[in-house]
Amino acid sequence: MTASRYRRRLGHPSVVVFACLFASQAGLLVLSPILVDVAREFGVSPGTAGQLRAISGATGGVTALVLATVPRRPGPRELLSVGAALVALGSAFSAAAPSFAALAVAQGVLGVGIGLLVAVGIAAAGEWPAPAKRPYVLAWAIAGMPAAWIAGMPVVGAVADAGWRATWIAVPAAAGLVALALVRMRPPDAPSRRTGGGVAPWKRPEVARFAGGELLANAAWAAVLTYSGALLLESYAMSPAMVALGLGLMATAMLPGTFSARRAAAHATPRRLAGLTAFQAAAVLALGVLRPGVGVTLALLAAMAFVNGWRTMLASALGMDGVPEDRVAVMSMRAAANQFGYLVGAAAGGLALALGGFPMLGVTLAALFLAAVLIHFPALVRTPAPVPQERGA
Repeated sequence: MTASRYRRRLGHPSVVVFACLFASQAGLLVLSPILVDVAREFGVSPGTAGQLRAISGATGGVTALVLATVPRRPGPRELLSVGAALVALGSAFSAAAPSFAALAVAQGVLGVGIGLLVAVGIAAAGEWPAPAKRPYVLAWAIAGMPAAWIAGMPVVGAVADAGWRATWIAVPAAAGLVALALVRMRPPDAPSRRTGGGVAPWKRPEVARFAGGELLANAAWAAVLTYSGALLLESYAMSPAMVALGLGLMATAMLPGTFSARRAAAHATPRRLAGLTAFQAAAVLALGVLRPGVGVTLALLAAMAFVNGWRTMLASALGMDGVPEDRVAVMSMRAAANQFGYLVGAAAGGLALALGGFPMLGVTLAALFLAAVLIHFPALVRTPAPVPQERGA
């Protein structure tokens, strides 16, 4: 009985989705503090090394798009099992890569796993629990992402002295294996299928607009995560260990942002989502152009992480509420936007960094955030004025 109860607790939806989203971010966070070391070993620029994030973003995005468009797919447990295994394998291959090209291939494998974990993990938070528990489980799923930064960055900083390769084993490979073990404790799911005779979710204009806004916002946020380590290293002469610690502390702010948004997520609106995105634009512009010093920079990054927690909760709730009959499809669209965002963000950020340094990077990322606001403009002008009063009733 004790073993059975222990297994049920470990297989609880909130535990499993937290572990899956933790593993997805563990596969992404390692590159930021070791970016300069990777570039030096393989004789490429930091901007070129940053394109490794673009590769994982592309493969993850394609994977999520396939999930969104197919009418039949395996159940969440099987898809999450494959995703966790690929994160572990891609991380191990990255640690052993003998060349930059081999590392790029390994990052492609990693991206497929990340795409599966992000898309299906958040959808499972809406499918597995009872309706009353969904905001709670969704919050834990999203909390897995900053928790990976909080727990993973100090480990990266401690292990980095042994070389950048060891960080891939210590953080994402280990996290992928733990997530795989927990997923297998879930009971089997029935295969998913699209129901109803209406237009497929990915063909609906409102879903396409939602995904487009998420693509732009995630591109900007992905570039912040990718190049913030380089900003701290090159602008303020911080050590890699201190950069890793600072980014981990920054990510801590996303946790209260996520959990404080649980009630707001039940009444999410495009207008509130746009307001949070506009704040991100102003903050990143200040980071790149003003360069206000290490203390203020870390404080701004923490504020952006807090807001990103709110923003992620609201965006996930908006997406799932918009297409409740096929949450996997719409969350796959959002995951595709997230992953292609890494592709766009890494490319745009690397180009901006090469052309105009960190000031140009700040301007470019602010423009991406503002474009994400503008793409929601039709929904904003159609949002009835009484909605805020109705939400408070």
